[in-house]
Amino acid sequence: MDPFQVRLRFVSALQRVNASLPTIQKALSFVVEHAATLHPELWECITDELKSASINRRINLLFLIDAIFTDDTLSATVRSVYTPHLERDLYLIFDLAVPEDRWNALLNLPAATKMISSWKSRFVLERSLLEDAEKMLEVRRAALYAMSPEKRRKTVVDAGDMQRRIEEDRERHKRLRERAWILPATAYTSQSLFGTRPEQLDPTYLTRTQTASPRAERDDVDGDRVWTTQDLDFSHMWEETSDFNDDDVEAIQEDLKLSWANQPPPPQPIPQPPIHPSRAQERFSASRPPREPASMRHPQRAP
Repeated sequence: MDPFQVRLRFVSALQRVNASLPTIQKALSFVVEHAATLHPELWECITDELKSASINRRINLLFLIDAIFTDDTLSATVRSVYTPHLERDLYLIFDLAVPEDRWNALLNLPAATKMISSWKSRFVLERSLLEDAEKMLEVRRAALYAMSPEKRRKTVVDAGDMQRRIEEDRERHKRLRERAWILPATAYTSQSLFGTRPEQLDPTYLTRTQTASPRAERDDVDGDRVWTTQDLDFSHMWEETSDFNDDDVEAIQEDLKLSWANQPPPPQPIPQPPIHPSRAQERFSASRPPREPASMRHPQRAP
């Protein structure tokens, strides 16, 4: 199949992409099959469709892009091929998914925001790039809510498209709930015991061309470090946790009040008076069961 035929068939598959998983998998098969030779042409087809598609189709194409970088069935080699295209067109993709001066673009804004958060946790791109994209979406949200009522009425979604969008959102949310139960590979395989290399976690690791300075290489104590799942969790908590402030001091003080050192001592037992040995023997004899039969303990009366 020549490149022209691949492009025509891929555009035809993109036009049929909706919220259902089979349509996304069909388009994804073209992305994987021709990734080595035709990845620039396939990526250009996706961006061209984003420019000409409706609001509902744009969110479907955005989820196709998300599948390229988050689908566990794809190899890291395929993702690394498309990563430079995503870095270059990151702002263009989200600008087309949530276009300016269109009131119905608010339908795609929550999904785009969640997608960026998912990419941050999966290390799809550098964190600074994704944070800049989040800021762009926040500015776009404020601009959309500041639109005049006249402009809002021009881009209102009609009843048929709204009903179709509700059904597609229901399908997407069901698939997202199913994917929430899937654990990463480092959580349940032998890699969690022996660690994971950075190139296994970040597909862009092997494609980076910049080199560190001699001083940076000398000061880099983690150059040959093996990264585990616990390291990733700690890195994520380190990025998300705020600085030490007065709220943390109050929480520490409340925990100290509940500690065992600040609890009142337990009540002392009441001392009992000592028992005389003879009385103790009487109590023991009274509580001891009889050993002789009743005929010997109670004499028989004469008739």
